[in-house]
Amino acid sequence: MENFLPALLIIGGVIYKIYSEYQKEQEKARRRMPQAPLPTPPLPSEQPLQRPVIEPTMSIPIPVPPKKRQHTPVIPTEVKATTSEMFAKKDDKKLLKEITPKIEERHDVVSFDLREAVINAAILNRPYQ
Repeated sequence: MENFLPALLIIGGVIYKIYSEYQKEQEKARRRMPQAPLPTPPLPSEQPLQRPVIEPTMSIPIPVPPKKRQHTPVIPTEVKATTSEMFAKKDDKKLLKEITPKIEERHDVVSFDLREAVINAAILNRPYQ
């Protein structure tokens, strides 16, 4: 609590310094770019009488292309019947096909001799002196 007041004063000083620098930069920017004088409208007595020009507010509509019709082909009932029969026959053939498991017979059975393997390992991995 003792350090609260000095910390608050320091923070306030920093904020004030940032604000004053911001104000200085804004003033420099105003001096760099002088404002152009606003054009004054001419007095009504100086203006010649003219009809007000009415500008069109509507734009020219863009033509929208007509929607294309979706042509659905007319399929005769005979064609539908024959195709459905063909698909049914194909499905029946798939169902009726018997699945025969294939059993592989291994003719090349390798016999493993542990004694022989140890001797061969000792021959291949000789300690060199």
